[in-house]
Amino acid sequence: MNNKKISIKALVISAITLMTGFFLFTACNPEDTDFGRDLTDPSAWYNGTLCDTLSIEAYTCREDSMTTSNYLNGVIGMLQNSVFGKTEATMFTQAALSTTGGISFERDVVDSVVLSLAITDYFSTDLKDSNYVYSARMKVVPLADPMYVDSTYYACSDVQCLRMVYFDSSMRISKKDTVVRMKLNPSIMSIFQNKSYANNEDFQTALRGFKISLEPEGADADNMMMYFNYAAAATGLTVHFHSDNDTVPLKYSFVFSGTSAAHFNGYRHTYTSAPLSAFEANVNDSVAGTQKLYLQPLGGTFVKMRFPTLKQWSEQHPNAVIHHAQLILPVDASSDAIGENAQRVLCYKYVENGKVSLIPDMMDALLSGGFDGGYNSDKRQYRMRISRQIQQVVSGAPDYGLALYIDARRTSAKQTILCGTDKALPNHVKLEIIYSETK
Repeated sequence: MNNKKISIKALVISAITLMTGFFLFTACNPEDTDFGRDLTDPSAWYNGTLCDTLSIEAYTCREDSMTTSNYLNGVIGMLQNSVFGKTEATMFTQAALSTTGGISFERDVVDSVVLSLAITDYFSTDLKDSNYVYSARMKVVPLADPMYVDSTYYACSDVQCLRMVYFDSSMRISKKDTVVRMKLNPSIMSIFQNKSYANNEDFQTALRGFKISLEPEGADADNMMMYFNYAAAATGLTVHFHSDNDTVPLKYSFVFSGTSAAHFNGYRHTYTSAPLSAFEANVNDSVAGTQKLYLQPLGGTFVKMRFPTLKQWSEQHPNAVIHHAQLILPVDASSDAIGENAQRVLCYKYVENGKVSLIPDMMDALLSGGFDGGYNSDKRQYRMRISRQIQQVVSGAPDYGLALYIDARRTSAKQTILCGTDKALPNHVKLEIIYSETK
């Protein structure tokens, strides 16, 4: 294996100037010791020998058991492209009392029932300006089966629905809108009119919950996801009513989050084009990544990776001390056609039982931000430090491989196509190790 000698590079003059001025004012602040490091390549911080010729095996795999129950944020909508096929996102939620004790409408007249969602953002494969208005069909149907707050729900989970529909209408949704509101069919008012509920259990027996979906229409067909917050004050079910003896309008809001309201997101993927069509036909459970690797959130795909020659390398360098190790993940040109790339990629390690656990470098990142993994649009790549992980393997720890996932994969629709592992490619996935050897 070819190794190259490298040495520490000096920081650029501008960085030195910034750091000098900075330390004059904040020399006593230990949290600022990394100031200016983002201006240089991390590999320039270390003396040692560079090895970047280790072989890598990687596969795209389908993620079929991702939990989505009771997360803060959700996604509804639909996306379709020639690479990942169609993705459909749907929410399932209970409504719960927002106050302690029961609720009674026995002496009131119910005027309307409105379901609302607090919007946090939108995603479309086409870049849209801030004044853009989406066209979409919103649909709300009641659940036939109950949900339970102590149950675990997955991206592939489903709940049986009743045949009736509470809302089914086309809407114009502006990118500037922060809330979408749907006035439900008057048939739902019978659940509240002249009714009294002693607690959540009583109420959720009468109204078991909702399935809510969004289907983009017209110019936006199959090309819009809406992000929302389950716990926001504007998210929930509002009953508007007035008293028999007083026409002053009143309202009561039921919530979609908390300890009494279960909710989860369901995601469906239909793969229609090679090479991912093998997943749809259940032909294979993985796709070789020599040419391309596919990262898809919302219960879509992830990447399994291993370094088959690392053990041999460690035997050849039994006294190696790893100063720095990083994964270089170039983005394939075809990724531009499916919209904005994911903001960050996370790295996990497999453990003996086949599950995944955070690599130690990622734990460091939670404290110091050194893990990286963020997308660099100038270099068109993701880069992540895995120094401690590689040191442990070189020192004899079991190596079951790594798993790469898109960050916030439960609540973000951004997809990414990476270059493959074939070294003949102009850009390919690479592991760089900077090390020295002790006597």
